Amino acid sequence: MRISSSTLYTSGVNNMSNLQAHLVQVNTQIDYQKRVVTPSDDPVAAARIELLNTSSGQNTQYKANTQAVDSWLTYSDTALKGAIDLLNSMKSQAIYAGDGALSTAQLQAIQKTVQEGMTELVGYANATDGIGNYLFGGNQINTPPFTLNMSNPPTITYNGDNGQRSVQVSSSRLMTISDPGNTVFGSLATGGSPTAAFDALINLNNLLGTTPKPANFAAQLGPIIDQIGNAAQQMGVGLASIGAREQENANLQSMSDNLNLQYNTSVGDLQNLDMAQAISEFTMTQTSLQYTQKTYAQVAQLSLFNYISG
Repeated sequence: MRISSSTLYTSGVNNMSNLQAHLVQVNTQIDYQKRVVTPSDDPVAAARIELLNTSSGQNTQYKANTQAVDSWLTYSDTALKGAIDLLNSMKSQAIYAGDGALSTAQLQAIQKTVQEGMTELVGYANATDGIGNYLFGGNQINTPPFTLNMSNPPTITYNGDNGQRSVQVSSSRLMTISDPGNTVFGSLATGGSPTAAFDALINLNNLLGTTPKPANFAAQLGPIIDQIGNAAQQMGVGLASIGAREQENANLQSMSDNLNLQYNTSVGDLQNLDMAQAISEFTMTQTSLQYTQKTYAQVAQLSLFNYISG
């Protein structure tokens, strides 16, 4: 078989080009400390890494959403706990007011406490998420849900709606983050008032302020005590619902952390570079290139004239 000089030259150039390209590739991998720097390094692994990074990015966003949900639910939880404690205190005041030995002045002092309680309850019902969004207004997050007019007698108005806001916390889960005030502070009974908790305190305030004291004071007081108890119970239902969502959200956050770890591990398995092996390969490739260059230089000097002249 005849081998022409051009064939030898071409073969030598191709060998050197391939070795140089591989040397550049390994050097780039060492510089970036990654096995797959460009898709051409490993097309299958590169596609898999891209898919994993996309999934990881989505999971990171869901994790951020769960953190926002956690903040909202925590504010709601705190507000409702305060409101329930307040109503229980108001119920105790109502029971105390049933003592027939109390004077008119003492009943008026209790009335003053109840009025302060109504103002405090509005504070809980108009609580925000820390950046100005109202928690219990349904979809009306920019308007205070409740307006209390401390006239004589006091009046209360609900300004929100029945809406509930939700946040995507996973690919298949929307988490409800808000509870409308007309269900939390109102009555779910047919024909129930959207301001039942306030109505109970207003009724107590009005009874305590009636002069002279009605003969059937105790008979009127009993249903008011029940109203306050029912309102606190309704808030307890709302608080339990929030607590369940807080627990689920905490589980989702833990799941998100585990997923991120899995994604990072999977990307690492595909992407991580064995530095010792890479350096060894770089050295071997560099040595092969040097020998190939020397061999090519020697072969390039050979010709028939060299032998004739010899």
